[in-house]
Amino acid sequence: MLIVEPCAGLGNRLLGLGSAYAVAQKLGRELVVIWKREAGCNVRASELFELPMQVVEISENGLKKEPFAQLQGNREKKKWRGKAGLFLECDDIEHIRAREGYAGVLEALKSRPVVYFKTFGPVCELKDAQAYRFLVPSRVVSERGAALFARLGAHSVGVHVRRTDHTEAIANSPLSLFVERMRAELAADEKTTFFVATDDAGVKEDLRAEFPMQRLIFNEKGIIDRDSGEGLKDAFVEMLALSKCRKILGSYHSTFSLLPSYIGEIPLEVVSR
Repeated sequence: MLIVEPCAGLGNRLLGLGSAYAVAQKLGRELVVIWKREAGCNVRASELFELPMQVVEISENGLKKEPFAQLQGNREKKKWRGKAGLFLECDDIEHIRAREGYAGVLEALKSRPVVYFKTFGPVCELKDAQAYRFLVPSRVVSERGAALFARLGAHSVGVHVRRTDHTEAIANSPLSLFVERMRAELAADEKTTFFVATDDAGVKEDLRAEFPMQRLIFNEKGIIDRDSGEGLKDAFVEMLALSKCRKILGSYHSTFSLLPSYIGEIPLEVVSR
């Protein structure tokens, strides 16, 4: 059995989850997911996905905010850790990968019959184009995104402009470069439409000033808030919308740009200096 506790934000969690699923399939192991609600990803897995494995939902929102759920979550984690012959923190996984590559991580994960590990990134290479076919959106997410998904087609290009606290994306993927690449796409195909996902409302206004409205598609009702369940549902809707485009123009070093390319099995072009 492999017990995985995906950490950090939604994109990082999905990298960990997808790779853990691939390793479990490779080793013929049962996979159990410990999914925690906390600041930065405060949503239940069941609100986002229908997953083909056991999911243990817990809260780490603190004793002041959710005292009963926090205590219950602590008990669940202790129970599952007690089943494991080996426990690996996120840093343990990263150190093994740095020293021995993914082969070393695989050896660690198969070294005991039951391993509990935390991760904020992949634990194997995700080369298989079908790596995320197990990831089925929840009914709520599918309904929430239905109107948006219907607007996307063969001429749609996904654009993900990451801003707010992502200093590397801000420095290496300026909006001017996105505008340049979008103009090139339009020159190649005048029917091109752009679905734009961003965590900065100002980016939308700037792009409206650069392109005709009929060329731009936004999730107009989307909530930009990674600390709320509603905001994360909208974030996953936007991730799925990006995956339904023919390609993605993405931000530097952003998992939110990378994941839709895996989910949709489509090309990702990182827009960077």
